[in-house]
Amino acid sequence: MIGQDLLDYVKNLRLRLSYIEKNSEFWTIEQNGQSFGVLYLPRRQPLPNDPSSGLDFFITNQGKEKSVSALIYPDRRGNGYGLSRFHDDKRLDFTELQDEPDVHFAHARGFVAKTKATDASRLKELVRKAWIA
Repeated sequence: MIGQDLLDYVKNLRLRLSYIEKNSEFWTIEQNGQSFGVLYLPRRQPLPNDPSSGLDFFITNQGKEKSVSALIYPDRRGNGYGLSRFHDDKRLDFTELQDEPDVHFAHARGFVAKTKATDASRLKELVRKAWIA
């Protein structure tokens, strides 16, 4: 039984990484004379149970852990997106977005926000506004 759990975990992780590889995009955002990377996972059907699961591992596996600062992924509780720091990069502060009309949640510590926005250009704009470096 324990062995089966481990096999199921490895199989599911491989499926998740394949899904992310097939569907995600790496973006480079320019702000304040600097650039930073974003991993964007667009909404596709069927949507995985936990859309953000495996993103960290995928970025590391791709060798991009030093260039990526933010994650954008489908919000599992709504039609919008979650925005979060990768490896808690403090150069991003999502509290900067709390007054944006399409942002319905920005954590007080600034590490995550939720938005109703679905357009890629608007998502880029929101992440750009959160860059405080």
